Amino acid sequence: MEAKKDVEPLKKALAEIPGLRALHYRDGQLANWATRVSRLLESSYGKDSTQYRQFVNAPGAPFKMGTEFGMEQSYQQRIDCYEEVLKTLVG
Repeated sequence: MEAKKDVEPLKKALAEIPGLRALHYRDGQLANWATRVSRLLESSYGKDSTQYRQFVNAPGAPFKMGTEFGMEQSYQQRIDCYEEVLKTLVG
């Protein structure tokens, strides 16, 4: 794909982040969104690419606290990590 074609779907994924932030951490849409974006990056750049690996590895190992607040905080931090990588890729 050309660079311009790669950037537009990434911009759309970035635009979906505020909606993900508003959801409850148990909703499951973040996992679906992350899978969709990782597949997009894989098809655009390849599974061995830096772009793909940065996104897939962005949240790292989840740190889970046993409280509702801790789980919500972990959820928001995962979104922050994904957002940072996408912003870097979009430029």
